[in-house]
Amino acid sequence: MKKTFAFAAIATLMATPAFAGEDVAMADIDTNADGYLTIEEVQAHKPEVSAKSFADWDVNGDAQLSAAEFSAWKKAASEDYGKPVVNEAEDTAAEALDDAGEALDDAGEAMTDEE
Repeated sequence: MKKTFAFAAIATLMATPAFAGEDVAMADIDTNADGYLTIEEVQAHKPEVSAKSFADWDVNGDAQLSAAEFSAWKKAASEDYGKPVVNEAEDTAAEALDDAGEALDDAGEAMTDEE
């Protein structure tokens, strides 16, 4: 589950964020002033926002963005498209591959020593 979420988050962050270069307040988009954003409210402000992109940021899956979810989306849009997260994931993957390679080497050596 964590890997699925991580890959979805990375893919989302690599896409052009909807609010990149824009300082928009949640209140500017929340037309019914209920404290949450629906896909319709977001698309009224930014028609290019897809349902998938919206769902990726709707962490709890309630079909609306809370202030925290919207803030996270805006923050990702303002921070170089999430590249630090992508780099961190790449580093983690590289480390995992290195560890796996070392484990295979150790296993091979252990098998050779046993013969």
